[in-house]
Amino acid sequence: MSWRRRSAGRGPAGMPERWKQVRRAGEVGLYPFTRAELDAVTLDAEALPEAERGPFLQAVTPLLAAPGGADVAGQAAPEPAPPGWAAPVDRVTAASAEAVTRLERLGFLRLGQRAPTAGAAPAARAAPAELAGWAAAGGEPGGRRPVTLLGDLAIVTRIRAQPVWVAEVSVAPEPARPGPAGDRWPVVVRMYAPHHPPVRLVEQPAGAEAGLPPYVLVRDDRAVRALVGWCGADVAAALDARPGDAARPEAGPAIPMPTAEISAVFAAVTRLRVAVAQGPSVLLRTLVVATGERRHWLLEGDQLQLAAPVAPAVLEGRVTALLTPPADA
Repeated sequence: MSWRRRSAGRGPAGMPERWKQVRRAGEVGLYPFTRAELDAVTLDAEALPEAERGPFLQAVTPLLAAPGGADVAGQAAPEPAPPGWAAPVDRVTAASAEAVTRLERLGFLRLGQRAPTAGAAPAARAAPAELAGWAAAGGEPGGRRPVTLLGDLAIVTRIRAQPVWVAEVSVAPEPARPGPAGDRWPVVVRMYAPHHPPVRLVEQPAGAEAGLPPYVLVRDDRAVRALVGWCGADVAAALDARPGDAARPEAGPAIPMPTAEISAVFAAVTRLRVAVAQGPSVLLRTLVVATGERRHWLLEGDQLQLAAPVAPAVLEGRVTALLTPPADA
């Protein structure tokens, strides 16, 4: 995946400009915010009209708060505190205040919120250039103050706050012995989908090695194949390969076999989990894919004890199904 960086010497690109860039180029790299910076701000729940929010996830768990889940980009998770000890409140408050000051200096945040435009037509659907939000206020723990979010900060905060689905890719530490797909598998990448516009936000957690900048905005038509690619399959290469090419999977029935009989050839085992909105609840869907010797298998069963061969094009269809909202959404 390629991306475009912010031009040196310029201020941060506005949201309308980013929408145009991703529509033209297909993908664009965003500013690499730290965890402290993103934790210091939040979207005003009413910043977007309901038509723009859509059926978003009321709670992003169990993905983002799952035990063992990696933290967001730019900063590793702090070490757990010893029993009976809490981090000094003053230090946490000071770090948040420093992050807000830094964001303001970079041009991603402005203190105070702009008043709503009187008489604005709800159906206008003009791309907003800024969004109302809240920032941590210094002095009192838990205090907040109104701010205006701009540019890449508004984009990242908006999409992470109100996604209609979140996809998470994690990898087995020992591909030859995948075992159950537990929460200790390191997270490689996450993808968030807003209700509108048709873009996807790719997030690389701290410590991941996906070869991406921390945040990338991609056009929605690239989302499925990006996820399939992170699961180890190149759909385009498989479709372009000629009969007899090593890259072309052999035709034949997808007969499951015991995983133990084939796991020695696994070079990677990847788990794709997708959380989609189902009313006020969260529906979690999972797919586990093994890759080795230019072949792919779907691992099934509570202990991943069965391996069913799968072609890249079929895997693409399975991933599409995972991202499809439930019929009653």
